[in-house]
Amino acid sequence: MALTLTIRPPASEKFGSGLTIAIVLHLAIAAAILTAAFVNPFNLDRWGGHESTEGAIQASVVDALPLPPKAQPVEKSVLVQPDVTTAPAPPPKEAAAAPPKETDVLIKGKTAPKTAKVEAPAPPKHPQPTPDTTKANSGATATQIPQSIAQNRNGQAALTVADHVFGQRYAYYFDAVQRTINQNWFGQEADPRSSMGKSVKLSFDINRDGTPSNIRVEVSSGSPSLDLSAVHALQRVDTFGPLPAGNKQTVEDTFTYHPQ
Repeated sequence: MALTLTIRPPASEKFGSGLTIAIVLHLAIAAAILTAAFVNPFNLDRWGGHESTEGAIQASVVDALPLPPKAQPVEKSVLVQPDVTTAPAPPPKEAAAAPPKETDVLIKGKTAPKTAKVEAPAPPKHPQPTPDTTKANSGATATQIPQSIAQNRNGQAALTVADHVFGQRYAYYFDAVQRTINQNWFGQEADPRSSMGKSVKLSFDINRDGTPSNIRVEVSSGSPSLDLSAVHALQRVDTFGPLPAGNKQTVEDTFTYHPQ
């Protein structure tokens, strides 16, 4: 059996040999650079030199830059207006002479202008009739258009509302009032011999709840039996139904007796 003996140098010797090699290598590079610089020193470009080459810009330093002279200020400037010819102004119109007043004093030798006189319209030859608003001797009032007219077997009844606008607005209500009165008017209570073709006008109030009140004979027919039959027709009514508006309405109803 053979034995092999290996002898390793110490670490310090190994580090020293490497450092020596590095120093020698750096010295060789520095020597090469210096040698190249001294071999051809005139072929290197020198920054800041005075000679000019192709592609270079030469600049020289001066104390001040030359500036253009200042323009002299204009003391007076006048704008020349274009020659514009204007048309001559028209002559002024003469004012029309005002008509003389009553208080003006006339100058001798001059006459005042004549003015046309405005004549007042002549009054009509025949006097115009004026409406007669007074009641007739019989006590009848001016004619009014009935609000509701109803026919039955006893004759005809025509109802008129004192407030005509109210009656037109609520015509449906007063139609129902007239139908209710006709249903309660019994013609057999009137004497045909003294009531035929005659009319009686009653006036009454409709309260807010629809009940009739203040029944009165405005124009008598001349037949007591016909007047009572009309009054009894209103007295039989309990209510017409509440008023559509307001608290009270005054109504007139004319009963004309002519059985069919």
